[in-house]
Amino acid sequence: MRKTIFAFFLFLAFQTASSYGQELPNLKSIKLNKKAGYKHVEPTIVKIVDYLFQTPIDKKNKARNNAGQFLVDWMNGTPDYIFYLEEKETSFFNTDSDLLLMYMSALTKFSLNNPTEKEKMQQALGAMGLVLPYLYQHSDKKTWTKELWQLYDAYQNGKLKEYLYP
Repeated sequence: MRKTIFAFFLFLAFQTASSYGQELPNLKSIKLNKKAGYKHVEPTIVKIVDYLFQTPIDKKNKARNNAGQFLVDWMNGTPDYIFYLEEKETSFFNTDSDLLLMYMSALTKFSLNNPTEKEKMQQALGAMGLVLPYLYQHSDKKTWTKELWQLYDAYQNGKLKEYLYP
């Protein structure tokens, strides 16, 4: 009985500790006004991207919305990375701003993990490889367009490059 109680409290402590891992820093206190400051914010951007990928899409989640806005502001201002948001790739997500935000998060994650990869096609393919599995698990597939389903099918069949860039 004591072992069961101990195991329960150990489990509870682990759950509490892991839930704090998804908390974000106070984004309102971080200023993005100097070009040199954007590099110092990268660890926070990594936390934001991880947070976005760990939480389900929910328009009512204010923390998620604030994190997404901060990410977009950072992407628009950072001098260290170039993010290509071409219509060819973003058109699949234009029907829903949350889907587009997740594509932008994936693009950021790929770029931060692969800083030497500057070719826009490779960045887009890398981002698609991150965002499509997330969207399949965490978004309302009833709202997916026919084109998004075709994109996902191409990804599943290993033909993403051929589908996007015929």
